[in-house]
Amino acid sequence: MAQRLAGWSAALGRFLSRIGERLPKPLKRLGRALEPIFGAQVGALAVLDAFGAIALGMASPVFFTGANAIAMGVAMSGNVLASMGSTLVLLTGGFDLSIGSAYGLGGVIAARAMLAGVPVWPALGLGLLTGTLIGFINGLIVTKLEINPFIATMGTMTVGRGLINIMTKGYSISGLPPAFMKLVTAKILGLPPSLVIMLLAFVLTDLLLRFWRPMRQLYYIGGSPAYARLVGINVGRVRTLAFMFSGTLAALGGLLFTLRTGAASQQAGTGMEMMAIVSPFLGGVGFGGEGSALGAFLGAMLIALVVNAIQLLGVAVLWQNVVIGTFLIAAALIGMARFQRASQRIQRERRKKEGEV
Repeated sequence: MAQRLAGWSAALGRFLSRIGERLPKPLKRLGRALEPIFGAQVGALAVLDAFGAIALGMASPVFFTGANAIAMGVAMSGNVLASMGSTLVLLTGGFDLSIGSAYGLGGVIAARAMLAGVPVWPALGLGLLTGTLIGFINGLIVTKLEINPFIATMGTMTVGRGLINIMTKGYSISGLPPAFMKLVTAKILGLPPSLVIMLLAFVLTDLLLRFWRPMRQLYYIGGSPAYARLVGINVGRVRTLAFMFSGTLAALGGLLFTLRTGAASQQAGTGMEMMAIVSPFLGGVGFGGEGSALGAFLGAMLIALVVNAIQLLGVAVLWQNVVIGTFLIAAALIGMARFQRASQRIQRERRKKEGEV
């Protein structure tokens, strides 16, 4: 089975290489220029995003309009926020499947609080803290009880979705206070709040991963938890911090969704966990110690371009999940190929050192 997957990975790599060879020369030069700065996969993804945008603009004159650009940015905001949090957890070698539940439950808690008479901003704060609490619980289960992150977060995902169903009784929560409804039409610098907050969250996550020590430690933990402990890193605390950031960002996305629609939907966040995993994978974020916020952002942008193409070109919306699932398989194969190449390189270096001894 492993040999078969390796063959698929190699075939996918050859296919992507052929695509790269047929790109216009300006895009090829752009990819080569970006590679030393951001890495091969992120540079290639940036070129692919640019190529997709140009192709879609040629296919539909609506694509390059300001209204469509804002609509696409708002639509991808929830995925970007969730992907930023998911990237932090993936860097530690973990998984967070509770992102969709944190996304939905944050909006539901805030809506129920407002209907109970809690002022708007404290209610939104409660929704945000709901995501933080989910992340904290995930961190405790993974680090203290030493339960596999996949199983642990699947459990909190199920509990969170159950709480959403109980609190909404299967219906959207509407009739929110006028003070909140005024925020639905609010603008920040003339742009929708979802778009501005998404960009700020991306920039902040990228800066934290570059310059804040606890976030830099995620790379060490993902590379080797044992080595991280030897150099004095509190592995449990940092991994819990990553889960807390993930839950908080997911809840923030859910609050922005509630703000856009003016209601807390029982279906909000359904399937978001898959989107939040596919985007970082496409952007070169691996299971532990490898990847960047920029890669995850570009991965989310590629998905947004495809979804936008489906809408503009009149393709049935039902195909959306098929396309996203295909992206997940492709991202997994690319990740496996990269992992195998890294393993082979490490083995060659080890044999070389043993030969020198």
